[in-house]
Amino acid sequence: MIAKEWKMSRSTTRSLNDLVGMGLLHNQEIGGWRAPEGESYLNPRAGEIVVFEDYFKRGFGVPVHPFLQGLLLYYEIGICNLHSNSILLVSTFIHLCEAYVEIEPHFDLFRYLFCLRKKGAVEGSKIAGGVYLNLHDGMKNCYLSCPWNTSLTVWYKRWFYIREELGSATLCDVGYIPEKRVSWTDRLEYTGQVSELMSLID
Repeated sequence: MIAKEWKMSRSTTRSLNDLVGMGLLHNQEIGGWRAPEGESYLNPRAGEIVVFEDYFKRGFGVPVHPFLQGLLLYYEIGICNLHSNSILLVSTFIHLCEAYVEIEPHFDLFRYLFCLRKKGAVEGSKIAGGVYLNLHDGMKNCYLSCPWNTSLTVWYKRWFYIREELGSATLCDVGYIPEKRVSWTDRLEYTGQVSELMSLID
């Protein structure tokens, strides 16, 4: 099944070094990444996760931010299940909280604003980028104006391996097809801290 769901990667050592040159990825020795060149079958080693080049162009980094790790646990999905656009959404939210509101990324505020949806098969795959985050209905005019779900092509074919730091535990099951859960669309009421924080970003 894994072979059917994943396309042969187009990531190469050269393309990853291009990310290094752009300042988006640590060099190979420090970053612990490797291109799957010559591999016809997905085969991560112990301690590695599978990520996409486009993730790093949208604010992703290793070690993976604890807030993103918490979202993966809450939604019961793996990092490779998230569409590339959702990485931009999460990284922007983290920056908004930390740099603008000057608080830790707020889980309840995130749940109030966003939901998780199933994208369906991406070029035949329900695993690679099979789910995406989006604003709840009615929230478009209450949050940052940004085209969160832009059209991307072949991003899911540019995957590679990267080593996690000791003690980190980012969910990444390359054979897992996400199934919709109540947590994906569960939304908090507009009360307490949520209402206070919304007044700061609205």
